[in-house]
Amino acid sequence: MGLELLAPAKNAEQGLLALRCGADALYMGGPRFGARAAAGNGLADFEVLTREARLWGAKVFATLNTILYDGELEDARRQAWALYEAGVDALIIQDMAYLELDLPPLPLHASTQAACDSPAKVAFLAGAGFTRAILARELGLADMAAIRAAADIELEAFVFGALCVGESGHCYLSGSICGRSGNRGECAQPCRAPWNLLDGTGRVLVREKHLLSIRDLDLSGHIEAMADAGVTSFKIEGRLKDADYVKNVVSHLRGKLDAVLARRPELGRASLGTVAAAFAPDPAKTFQRGLSSYRIDGARRSMGTPHAARHLGEPVGVAKSVQGDRVVLDVPADLHPGDGLAFVDGAEVAGTVVNAVEGRQVFVQDPSRIRPGARLHRNLDLHWLRALRAAKVDRRIPVAARLDFPDGEARLRLEDPSGLAVEARAAGTFPPAQDPARVQEAAREAVGRLGGTPFALAAFDLAEPRFVPVSALNALRREAAGALEALRRAPRPREGRRAPAPAPLPAGELDLTWNVANAAARAFYERAGARVLEPAAELQADLRGRVVMTTRHCVKYELGWCSVHPNPEPWRRLDEPEGPLFLENGPTRLRCRFDCARCRMELILEGEARA
Repeated sequence: MGLELLAPAKNAEQGLLALRCGADALYMGGPRFGARAAAGNGLADFEVLTREARLWGAKVFATLNTILYDGELEDARRQAWALYEAGVDALIIQDMAYLELDLPPLPLHASTQAACDSPAKVAFLAGAGFTRAILARELGLADMAAIRAAADIELEAFVFGALCVGESGHCYLSGSICGRSGNRGECAQPCRAPWNLLDGTGRVLVREKHLLSIRDLDLSGHIEAMADAGVTSFKIEGRLKDADYVKNVVSHLRGKLDAVLARRPELGRASLGTVAAAFAPDPAKTFQRGLSSYRIDGARRSMGTPHAARHLGEPVGVAKSVQGDRVVLDVPADLHPGDGLAFVDGAEVAGTVVNAVEGRQVFVQDPSRIRPGARLHRNLDLHWLRALRAAKVDRRIPVAARLDFPDGEARLRLEDPSGLAVEARAAGTFPPAQDPARVQEAAREAVGRLGGTPFALAAFDLAEPRFVPVSALNALRREAAGALEALRRAPRPREGRRAPAPAPLPAGELDLTWNVANAAARAFYERAGARVLEPAAELQADLRGRVVMTTRHCVKYELGWCSVHPNPEPWRRLDEPEGPLFLENGPTRLRCRFDCARCRMELILEGEARA
């Protein structure tokens, strides 16, 4: 396969938008069992998307990536078959129970929640019959290359969007303290809440900061290196994001990927159609918590967003003074009436709207929470947003046309880059042209009027310089274009499920981090030679004393206390305390344990278990 740009579809409408903007594939949640419970869709939505995706040679993947309980297995099996009938091209799963069920003949993609984080684990998944592994977000290029060398399997990696601070599939924080499990698609995101940091004596070192919130991912500058490491699918996070985000980010990544393919055509593209967008994409303009390349190069860097866990936008200046509705900035700002301003007020992000701008003076609707010294950001650029929403995005498949005259008829043949071809014929008398050049140009122009179709004329061949009335050419063009579009939208053979070739399971005894929540998953792992020691966290009454999150984000590093990886720019300078550290939010208390040899922080639940 060629390089694939994989976009989120919150619903069918946003999926269609992503395809117009150049997505090679989509992933969308079905009625149940998707890891974003708030982003479920009916089967009719899949039918709409799969028909449109076939037009472009694109694919649609269905997310079935929650863990399952015993009473849900039959419903999950039925849904998998219904999605197959709706035309999806693959199923994204986490729970190994699916491998014990009667599934439709579709490729299986191992969700990032299946912990695709090591060569041995991904090689095992390949041997179990998975066609693709969705890599853990925290992996770097060296990790990706090592996995590619160890496993014959497609690799998919996140390239843009929100990051989970905890290791995917192994985070039990939301389930343990909120009763809403991330592995069940219900994460309450307590990691984005403000926390206090305390020492062993109970002294508060940091109060009400977003100590577990991290920046969003942007690897758009690393696509070529990721491809060289073995990644073929580049995934955009965002099944809960709005249409502005989808249009902006998909267009941005399409441009980045096309630039790589222009330099490296041998890498190939996964679908058809070139995209022209009448706006300049800018990923900083839509939702993001600050962008970072995370661990792609293996380097340790600050990732935290301690002051705010929401979209702040672009910095515009510092409030030097506030007088009535007038805010005086330290520098002139390129702001306009209607723009949104955001700033941090305590542990919250507050905002207001710009009424007028005069140099460094900004007049706002509500200045009541702006204090001198506040750092202001533009979180809504009204002019840019209007341009984004009004801009037309046009995707066209280039076609080659040939007009010839067999058996006295006029025949128009259209062929797309995949080799699909159609013909349209018209009877009549077509005399030799008196002005061949003029006839050639007129015929090209008439055949090229494909504006109401998904095609664009890339090449035209007139076999003989004969005169064909424009009305006849128009009729031939409409018939041929309609036939080619119908052919492209028609159901096509889909790739089947990969045959298993068992590989060793990289563990002999499985604890709760293997998320075994049903008898079928247990049977699968036991047949692979493992012993299941305990069920999934969701089936345990109390997780106090257990690790509920493992993360490469470290509060000691963020505060400059790490002796292994000194942080040159900690966000706050404090003397390092002796003894243990704790995170607290209301009744919830987490003990921080630092595994410096592996560069991990583990959070152990203490205090109350569930609200």
